[in-house]
Amino acid sequence: MSNTTRRLLLLLALLPLPLVSGCWDRIEMNDVAFFMASSLDRSDDGRMLISIQIPLPVTGGATAGMLGKTYYVMSATGTNIYDVERKCQQQLSRKFFKGQRRVVFIGEEFARKGIKDIMDYYSRDPGTRLRTYLVVAKGKKADELLRTDHPFERIPSEEVRELERTQVGTAVTFRDFLINQSREGIVPVVGAVEVVEQKDGEKRKQNVFRLSSTAVMKDYKLVGYLDDIETRSLRWIKGELKHEYVADTIPEAGGSVGVVLIHTRKKINTVIKDGKATLHVELSGEGLLHETNVKLDISRRENVDVIEKGLEKLISEQTVRTVKKAQKEMNSDIFGFGMELHQYHYGTWKKVRKEWDLMFANAEVDVKTDIHLRRAGMTSSTFNES
Repeated sequence: MSNTTRRLLLLLALLPLPLVSGCWDRIEMNDVAFFMASSLDRSDDGRMLISIQIPLPVTGGATAGMLGKTYYVMSATGTNIYDVERKCQQQLSRKFFKGQRRVVFIGEEFARKGIKDIMDYYSRDPGTRLRTYLVVAKGKKADELLRTDHPFERIPSEEVRELERTQVGTAVTFRDFLINQSREGIVPVVGAVEVVEQKDGEKRKQNVFRLSSTAVMKDYKLVGYLDDIETRSLRWIKGELKHEYVADTIPEAGGSVGVVLIHTRKKINTVIKDGKATLHVELSGEGLLHETNVKLDISRRENVDVIEKGLEKLISEQTVRTVKKAQKEMNSDIFGFGMELHQYHYGTWKKVRKEWDLMFANAEVDVKTDIHLRRAGMTSSTFNES
């Protein structure tokens, strides 16, 4: 091969190099401000108030923020989310990044007026992760939750994220909410978080988050809450209950018990007859008897049967109360009885879909419960046995 040919081949090999640009649009980590959580409220003049929680960098083992804080909360008001986020960016020396956001808090007042517009924005925003949790601040403005320190987590919103992941209450992401909102025959719900005060000794007090309630969002508006027992009934009917602790008094057994439910199942059936609906619910589960404060010898099968029957009656009553609350107080089919009709009896659903709210509100409720206790601990009888 001649020298001229070699030079020509080398030139051809080098020609594409200027077209290889590399990471021309990269942003260094120390030029980014991460969103960990944000909140949505209304200002006194009715404008949108958004607060953003940003973790502060740590250098040399010490937090770089003021007053030893591990996070910073900034707020701004505007006409819509895009306007407010633009104003927040003007206050930051770093470019903000929303891909790490774990939770979006919605103030109770804001939620009651409706979140349809903000859900439209978040569903279109490429920077929003649809796995971000959506939570209502029960009885409070949402930005108060961003400013509440927590004893276990450096960033307060992380505690809410961890509570959602452990499924101690209702855990709903943007994706979950949007899917249920688009379905026929079910009203979506989201988690509701409260701030409760814990006393450490006699003097010191510490606020912690409690995620035990459920916020019902009919037509994108907050219409009411379910408490922790009602939330358990809701999750059981929807087939979302995997592991639950039931502790209550069983009058038939003469005391209280503590049971860990480890296998739960459900079956629902909606029957339409003569223009009226009947909601049939069958709940079943297996449990471990962890605590017995009853005057029974639980080594005897017939006494365990008494506890089982007492639990079945208790759970059935709680379930009926939960369904009736959704019927009478919120007129919201949060359980999916209508969705069951839509999926499995579409011909019937086509006839009743326009009147379903009214039919659900006036429907009869029939609940049957079947509980089996597999183990009663290491001792053969309770210490309270007479």
